[in-house]
Amino acid sequence: MKTNKTRLTLDIVTQEKRLLTTQADSVTVETIVGELTILPNHLPLLTQLKEGVLTYEIEGKKHFVAIFGGFIEISAHNQVNVLADSAIRAEEIDIAEVEKAKKEAEKIIRQTNVHEHDLLMAEVASKQALIKIKAAKRLSSHS
Repeated sequence: MKTNKTRLTLDIVTQEKRLLTTQADSVTVETIVGELTILPNHLPLLTQLKEGVLTYEIEGKKHFVAIFGGFIEISAHNQVNVLADSAIRAEEIDIAEVEKAKKEAEKIIRQTNVHEHDLLMAEVASKQALIKIKAAKRLSSHS
């Protein structure tokens, strides 16, 4: 039986591509002022995102996306636009590959004679790897 339940239209776009467009019952995301859960008929809002895991729910099933900065815009018409610097769906994350990249970054961080730029890049890579692992583990725990 089909219900006429009001849903959000979630649209996630990165600099490279449109990652996702779907109908969702709720969206939870980490912003610079804290975690935000969006339900249908949310007040309009524009805010900056933190790196973290975006969760959206469809009919009780949770889905996860690792988000690396950007903005979220919520319109008065249940439209949720995520303009992410970078993002990846949890099911597209290769945990073994991410773990390897994280170890390589940590190895660079531990070195004492590393150029400052390389150190900063390694710290960013390590942080992004942790967020990807977090998203992938949430997916596996909800499958």
